[in-house]
Amino acid sequence: MRRMFVLVSCFAVLLAFSAPLEAKGKIRLIHDNTSHAVIPYIAEQKGFYKAEGLDVQRRVTSPRALIDALVGGSADIISTRGSRVGQIAARGVDVVGIALNRYGNQNMVLVSNRDKKTKTLKDLVGKTVGAQMGSGTWATWLTYLSKIGLSEKSFKIRNIKTDSIPAAFESGALDAGLTWEPWGSLILDKKLGRMVMGPKEYDKTLGYTSPVFLTTTWTYIKKKNPDGAQRFINAHVRAMRFVNTNRDETAKTMVKFYQQVGLNFSQAKIKKDVYTLMRWDRAMITHKDIAEVQAGVEVSVKKGKIPKSIDVTKHIDISLVENAYFSLMK
Repeated sequence: MRRMFVLVSCFAVLLAFSAPLEAKGKIRLIHDNTSHAVIPYIAEQKGFYKAEGLDVQRRVTSPRALIDALVGGSADIISTRGSRVGQIAARGVDVVGIALNRYGNQNMVLVSNRDKKTKTLKDLVGKTVGAQMGSGTWATWLTYLSKIGLSEKSFKIRNIKTDSIPAAFESGALDAGLTWEPWGSLILDKKLGRMVMGPKEYDKTLGYTSPVFLTTTWTYIKKKNPDGAQRFINAHVRAMRFVNTNRDETAKTMVKFYQQVGLNFSQAKIKKDVYTLMRWDRAMITHKDIAEVQAGVEVSVKKGKIPKSIDVTKHIDISLVENAYFSLMK
């Protein structure tokens, strides 16, 4: 009887230790169906998450729903523009950027092909511009406008999801649209519109890196699941190295992802979109990335979009990436 009691007690102890460990191996990751999906999907398909002992429950949603998922507790980690991290941090949300998902400017201002006169952004003053307000591209555009002496009030803004802009161009509902990939090249490839301003113009004026952060909360990485978060970043760094050095295989794999979300892109198109404007050579968030986010916060405060300024450095933690790179060197 005593032996049975000891066995039962030992079994209970094992359950007590194994259940939390198993739970910590599960990570709920959410991203959208743009370039934000590349590293997570490659990490999943090439077994980098599994090699770290993780069960990553990856889900695709709209950019607008990402922050709500993190704040509401239905996501552990999300992928979002660095500018969004600054905006929500300024509202007092427990949020922290822990790694780059990618960087590189892919912002475009496109006009309808029916418009034969518009040559510059200033030619669009007073016209209807479609934009996903609140997005990182929107924030970058506001910053650009402030640099050239314009504001959103200079245009008739129509709040529209970026993936709906191609259809709006077809119907003639917009004079112009703010886009990012793959929607920008989709409009160009179908000859629905032409570009009057692109990454080069943004970069010349702003010098931006346009970072996309893997974003979570301090509570998650410090208390709830520090070990799982570290193993997640280990897998992320390995996947990023794969993407940076295996371009054909990456594009081939991503064809399957886009098919799953209802987009039939060729391997050649994906390879061009992924590697022409975007960079995958570092997961480390740098001072330049942080300075860009800080500048976006200041512009948003000035325009009354957020209540107060914050120190963005207090919402960045590079220690997980540092540990991941160190482990790769062993």
